[in-house]
Amino acid sequence: KGASRYFVVALVETTQPEVLREALRRLRARLNLPKSFEFRYHDTRMPWAREAFFTLFRSLDVRVRAAVVDKARLPSAAEAWNEREMYQYTIGAMISYSSPEELSKAVLVIDGERAKQEFIRALRVYLSRLSGKLRRERIFKNIALKEARREDGLQFADMVAGALAERVEYGRSAYADMMDKKTVMLLRLP
Repeated sequence: KGASRYFVVALVETTQPEVLREALRRLRARLNLPKSFEFRYHDTRMPWAREAFFTLFRSLDVRVRAAVVDKARLPSAAEAWNEREMYQYTIGAMISYSSPEELSKAVLVIDGERAKQEFIRALRVYLSRLSGKLRRERIFKNIALKEARREDGLQFADMVAGALAERVEYGRSAYADMMDKKTVMLLRLP
């Protein structure tokens, strides 16, 4: 509440996270940005940096699974939801529309600046119950908590989520089109 009308969760999937880290390290150097520069969509306002980021993104071997929640269309019972319940609803929907094989070996990395260990425990319980309901042995291999400023994969997810939010809110985004071929799932919820 009090934020954007839309809640966006983006999963950037890769089997080689070290390639993402190295690619961003090289991009920062090429753009003369500090080694500690954090790519965050709403803070990275320089068009040249965004353009370079999404050009790089388009060249990488990644897949995007995302969901956009229109908070204004949620049932009135959802008005009392906290951040944890929004994540559970959104991630649960993405899982429900994914085949069991797609995510069973994946490691879900969540930004530690927005999530606490209690949040992770509650998410694990939720996913365990969802796993039983969907009759799946396992949904994620592991769930890890990391800080985006230290984990480049999370910076990719933030940039993707920001471009998708911009597209939904304004009907266009100069960068969202650069992600279309990488997107394997884009849910509009509810």
